[in-house]
Amino acid sequence: MRGVRVSKSIFPNAITLAAVFAGYVSIIASFRADFVLAAACILLASLLDMLDGRVARMMNVTTDFGVQIDSLADVINYGVAPALLFYFLYFADLGLVGMGLGFLPVACAAIRLARYNVTADPDIPSPYFVGLPSTMAAFVLASWVVFAGATYKGYGTPGMAALLVILLSLLMVSEVHYDKGNIFSLRYIRKTRRLLTLLCIVASVALWPELAFFLWGWLYILFGLVRSAIITIWYARRDDDREL
Repeated sequence: MRGVRVSKSIFPNAITLAAVFAGYVSIIASFRADFVLAAACILLASLLDMLDGRVARMMNVTTDFGVQIDSLADVINYGVAPALLFYFLYFADLGLVGMGLGFLPVACAAIRLARYNVTADPDIPSPYFVGLPSTMAAFVLASWVVFAGATYKGYGTPGMAALLVILLSLLMVSEVHYDKGNIFSLRYIRKTRRLLTLLCIVASVALWPELAFFLWGWLYILFGLVRSAIITIWYARRDDDREL
């Protein structure tokens, strides 16, 4: 009797589905007003998202099916889940304005993912993302809820939440370049400075979990903004020098 043959691609796809389950639990938790659990599930889904592609490449089982299920998972986990979390927590009493604010992360995450799928070339890998990754946008939104819950009475104000949602949504569909470096990559960790960064992240999360996720997420966002600004200015000056 021949044994059942299991494709190796099941492992990265299982990680993706685990992330979808975390997003699903987050949505249920938001409906039940368990906002800390909802935020924690989004953070977990974000960490799993760093793993599934890495595992697929390590096992050499990258497939079109895996790419498509990953994109669909991203819309759920990093579009719908954080949108519902912020809607029920901050925007539910704002009527149509609140619905619009809550819809922004969904719309911008979908646009960003569609743009990435259309422009990405597997034969010419790029070292950076164009626009803030939806994973990181959701990560910062969820970490804000954890941070605000520990710092402010009532998780902060709807105004603060609205500014955060608008900024992160616009960054997702922007032309700002963000590093593709993954802390789960062995090549990433072997570099001394990045190893030190990883150790700092782990230590800060262990010591100040409510603050650390939000702080490191913002450092990633600001690094991309500053680097893009410097590169833009440098190219503009170089073009001016050529014209002279």
